[in-house]
Amino acid sequence: MRAEDDEPIHLEIPFYRQHWDFTCGPASLMMAMKYLDPETRLGKDLEIAIWREANMVVSRGSGRFGLAYAAAVRGFYCRVTSSSREIDYVGRLASHLDDAEMRLLEEQFSERLARCRERGIRERVTAVTPGAIRGSLLANRVPLLLTSTRWYCGEDLPHWVAVSGIDSARLYYRNPDDPRPRRRAVARPELGQFAGYRGSQAMVEIGRDLPATDGGLTRAAPFLPGRGDRGSMIFAGATARVPGAG
Repeated sequence: MRAEDDEPIHLEIPFYRQHWDFTCGPASLMMAMKYLDPETRLGKDLEIAIWREANMVVSRGSGRFGLAYAAAVRGFYCRVTSSSREIDYVGRLASHLDDAEMRLLEEQFSERLARCRERGIRERVTAVTPGAIRGSLLANRVPLLLTSTRWYCGEDLPHWVAVSGIDSARLYYRNPDDPRPRRRAVARPELGQFAGYRGSQAMVEIGRDLPATDGGLTRAAPFLPGRGDRGSMIFAGATARVPGAG
């Protein structure tokens, strides 16, 4: 591993607490939006509006393409990474659904996927690795990560969090289900288990990148210290100005 891969990087992600047990995805997205655009007004109205666009209907939870679409229609860059093309945490849902509900879930998933493709959002089918998360943070994007509630409580339910940093020892994140602002962390050796739910991994990167044509994807704005833009990224112990940060 190169020495620079161990350099700590932390984004100053503001905290927003989810108001309903099914809005962890919207709340995590709202934290990313507020970081990237400080003028974003957070509140229950926005939380429910995003949930309506992102939820999976029969499960009430938010899927990766729903969150990506909700971010894209509000002017943010999105990129989706997942370990498979299957429906989000379908293994947990399937045992609770009858045939009609399963068809509805499949139709809704396909509709969200089509909406994302219309907006140029593509999915990378690969493992969510520490390198991928670090690369996202370095590009001044906020990775929304699918994990399990078992990492902070006794239940085992799918849960979205907003990643705020990484170093050689830990990954840091904001948990929208916390009652008050708190920087949570998970050890790097446990990241393979933390990133995903019952073997299915998903990450939605949210950014304010410069639009460009690149096979249907947008390209990341370069990291240019000293531009005088709002916001900051803390990297290697120093604070540098980053385009579009909040």
